[in-house]
This record gives sequence, C-alpha cells and structure tokens, in this order.
Amino acid sequence: MPRRPLRNQNLIFAFLAFFAPFTLYFLTTCRDIYWLDSAEFALATRTGGLVHPPGYPLLLNLLSFVSLLPVLTLPFRINLVSAFVAAGSCFLLFLIINRLTGDEKFALLGAFIWALSFELWQQATAIEVYALQVFLFALTLWALLRWRETSSASYLYFFSFSFGLTLANHLFIIVWIPTFLILLHTPALKNLHRRQWLLLFLLLLLGPLLYLSLLFRSQNPPGWAGIESTNDFFRYITAAVYRYRFLAGGTDYLTQQVSSLPLTLFKQFTVLWLLLIPGGVWLIRKDKRLFFALLIGTVLAGSAALLYNIPDKEGYFLPVYFCLAIFIGSAAPLFQAKKGQTGILAIIIIALIGVILWNYPRQNRSHLTALSDLARAVSTELPAHAVIFTDDYSLFQALNWRKMVEKPVNFPTIISEHHLVFPWYLKQLSKTVPVPEHCFDLARTLWENRARLSKTQFGTLASQRVQEIKQHLLLNLADHPCFYFPQDFSQSLERWQNFQLQLHGLTYQFRPLGDSTIGPEIKFTFPGPERYSTNKFYDPYAEDLCRRFAATANRRGMLRYASGDDTGAIADFNLALKYYPDYSAAIENKGLVFAMTGKKDSARFYLTKFIKLEPNSPEINKVKVFLNNLND
Repeated sequence: MPRRPLRNQNLIFAFLAFFAPFTLYFLTTCRDIYWLDSAEFALATRTGGLVHPPGYPLLLNLLSFVSLLPVLTLPFRINLVSAFVAAGSCFLLFLIINRLTGDEKFALLGAFIWALSFELWQQATAIEVYALQVFLFALTLWALLRWRETSSASYLYFFSFSFGLTLANHLFIIVWIPTFLILLHTPALKNLHRRQWLLLFLLLLLGPLLYLSLLFRSQNPPGWAGIESTNDFFRYITAAVYRYRFLAGGTDYLTQQVSSLPLTLFKQFTVLWLLLIPGGVWLIRKDKRLFFALLIGTVLAGSAALLYNIPDKEGYFLPVYFCLAIFIGSAAPLFQAKKGQTGILAIIIIALIGVILWNYPRQNRSHLTALSDLARAVSTELPAHAVIFTDDYSLFQALNWRKMVEKPVNFPTIISEHHLVFPWYLKQLSKTVPVPEHCFDLARTLWENRARLSKTQFGTLASQRVQEIKQHLLLNLADHPCFYFPQDFSQSLERWQNFQLQLHGLTYQFRPLGDSTIGPEIKFTFPGPERYSTNKFYDPYAEDLCRRFAATANRRGMLRYASGDDTGAIADFNLALKYYPDYSAAIENKGLVFAMTGKKDSARFYLTKFIKLEPNSPEINKVKVFLNNLND
C-alpha cells in the first residue's frame, strides 16, 4: 500500500468518523444500570470487587479510573466507556479502509455503516466487555497492517502491546491468532534482532500482567470470591468454571444457532450486505493475504461462538462483523471513476438514514430504568427479615446495587441460585443466614468429582446440586419468610419440592405443604401501565418486564375469580392488558370469566381473539368448547 500524506479533508473525515458515531451513542446510552453483566460491572466498580471469571482486569481498571471523574452519575459514566471505545473502532475502520482504497469519502461511509451495525450500536449503549474488545481488535489489526506497509518496528511493538491488552480484556481473542500470524509474517520479520524479540515479548506481557491486579480487589460480597490459592487464581483467570459450556447443548442447540444465523446477520447491516461480495472481490485482487487472513479468522471465530452455549454471546461476533465491514468498505474502488459514483453514494447515504430512523427507537436506552424499577418493586413488597431466592442474574445484581446505593431499611437477604454450588459463596452467605454443613459437602463434592464427569454430566449434576442446596437452605430458614423470583415467569407456579408457592406480588412465597393460611391481599408496588406497557418499549428487557407485570396482574385475577370476586378478576385482567395489550393468557381468562358469568357477546369477542393469537395453544380445544356452548 503506498504511503499517502494526510490532507485537511482527510483529517475532517477522520474527525467525523469518530465524533459522529460517538454523538449518536451518547444520545442513546443508558443513564442507569442495565441488565446482565452490565449491572455486575457497575456494582464491581462501586465496591472495588471482582466480577465473574476471567475477571476482565483491563476493563475493571479502566472503570475504576472513570469512577473517579466528578461528572454525571456513575452508571452513565461507565456506560459511556462503551460508547467511547465503540466510536474508536469506527475511527480505526475509517483508517483501515482509507489505507486500502485511497477513497476517504467511501472510507467515511464504511465507518458509518459499521457505526450503525446493530450489534455495535447495541454494545455501545451499556457497559460490557465487547465494545472494548472490538476496539482493541481493530487497534491490533491496524497496527499489523501498518507493519506490513512500512516494516517499521514501532508498529510491531504497538501490535504486541495492543494484543496483550486484548488478552487482558477477553480471552476469546485467542481464536484470532491464526489471522494475526498470517499478517505478521513478512520478510522484515526475519531481520529482527534478539533485543527486539525480547522487547516484543515484554510488551506482550504487559497486558496479561494486569490479571495480577485482581488479587488486590475485594473478595467481599456481593462480588465474586474464592481465590485462596495459586490454583484458584489460575482457574479464575482462565474461566475454567465455564468450560463445560463449550459444545454443551448438543445438536439441537447447534441447529437452533445455525438456523437463526441468517436473520442475525441480516440485522447487522441490512441491505448494505449487498456491498460485501463486490468488496470481497476487490480485496482478494488487491491483497490476497489480507483477504484470506480475515476470512479464516471470521470462520474460526464465528464457528467457535456458535459452539459456545451462553445466553449473551452476541458480542462474541463483533470482531467478525468488523472484518465483514472491511469487506463492505472495500467496495469503494469498484465505483471510482464511474459515472454512477454520485448516485451510488446517494443510495448508501439514504440507506444509512433509513437504518438510523428504524433502529434509533430500538437502540435508544437513554430513558431506560427498568432494572432499577424492578429491583425497587421486588424489594419493597417483601416483609422485614425476608430471604429471596432468584435465578435471575440481573435481578441479583440490581438488588445488591439498590442495597448499596439507596441503603433501604430492612432490606431482604438475596440468594443467587447460580452461585449456590460454590463453597466460597456458601461461606459468604453463612455470615447472613444459617447454612447447613451438608450444603458445603454437596458443593465441595461437585467440584472434587468434576474431572470424572463429561461436560453434559457436570452441567446436569450442578443443576441438581443447586436444587438440593436450595431445599436444605429453605428447611433451615423456617423462621424467615422466604420468597422466590423466577427468571422464567411464563408459567404459574404452585409447588416446588416440599413447599407450596403462594403468589406474593412479583414473587412467590414458600409455604409448607398443607398450609391453608390465606395470605394477605396481593398489592402491586411496581410502576403502573401509564409508564410500563409493551407498546411503549422496543428494548427486549423492558418489554419482558412489562410482560412480568402483566403476568402478575393476570395471576391475581385468577385468584380473585377463584375466591368469587368476578369484578376484581376482570379488573386485573384489564390491568394485565394495559401492561401487555396482546397478552393471550389475560385475553383467554377474560373471555372465560365473561362466558361463565353469562356475558356472551364479550365472551365471544375475547375467546375468538385468543384463538387468532394462539392457534396452536394447548388451551385451544377448551376455548372452542366454550365458544360452541355460547352459540347453542
């Protein structure tokens, strides 16, 4: 690639390649804690504690620095870290495409196409490791391309340093090593002296050395703990606890992943995928080694991500999408010196404007406080000295956040079911509630026998041990009011093991079997439908919260009808439909109550609507019987 001096126009375009995306991300960044790992990073930043393995030392240290800045709220500040580095990846893509094609206009458009790609924009609006990862990946790739272009050892040193930092952020980068080795190998590599190789190694080592900083972070609740030996530390920073998830799920899981891939890919660049093939054709003519290096990395990383069974792995594909964005941006030379260039530019710009208009409401998290509202609603409805079990990872972090930030009185004890199989977690928990020794034995033997079990066997046994430990804890907490908040709320629960479950607002209370004591009237302490309704949100987690509110109102309506309160039941079904207008369960229940109370016209309307919404429901035959009876 020929060396070209920067021109004023080039500098302006480079400036826009960063600040235009950053402005968009700033406007849409979440101002509050967000779901899943985002809430955990916010909590760890405030407490100085650890997060789940492998610890992510680079990001934690960066967030600790940002937390010292005296501007904005802490959640907003740390979420903006993702916005900043995501915009940085757009700037680096501009530099790469511009060096490849020599067309700054198309390079800028390529940066904008990347900036508006669905997953990057999503990751830019809340703190996570993936926006930083794709920035570091882009930085490493840029350094390699400059090394190939100039043979300057300074770029090779920078590559080594940036790759080390990437290892300190997310270990999945190792699947890209073949790509880096292909680009690294040049004739100039043979001319390096021994001192230069030593310096390269030391620079590479600086990133992984950041893992040692994790030893100085707190292991107190509510963060991760259990690092008591060198072996514990090694297993923690290599994420050994999650290895069983690779290739877990079998062929059914892989089939589901592959079948959803076309829609997932289309969502990233929409119609702009049309530029991928011409861009790839041009790049293979221009630089075969670069083309095949990126293609090999894309295939390896994409395949590995598909085989890794975790619920939030979308960010694993970001470096893959970045490489595809290089292919898309490389289409520029095919349109140079052609009469239709202006028209093609106009079409791309119109397409980008369409993407902004379509995705802005779907990506805008600036107004979302759903996780905080959920934590506040759940904790407010519980009595003093309550204990709440949950398998909802987000709620566990959010409740701890509220406990630490708002410091409410009589806050419940929070038990994470995901952590119950860890002896260190039980040890932490024993400082708050009594934990039987048998629970420790169940947890210890699980890990002692891990080497003898297959990945599937270990996952199954771990799930069983969670339930066993949970049961022993409940039996030992007979003097405490104990509650359960399930992540999957789609089914109404009535019993678990030797306990009956009594609806209590957003939660269920564990009661002994045969306990006929009528619980208190279920009162809603969460926001009303004027604020939370599925027709007001595009965010899937906020929509999920609206559905949970609707399910709670619907279940209270069922209880009221069972107690003879027809009017109260209809009122609750109406409330559920305000939260979630197409909630089929409430529509069905409302139709059934009208049918059984002799309001035939209303019953026909709602039962017919239910059949249209849920034609394959197992309830469909029952509903049709009621409809036939209404017509007799």
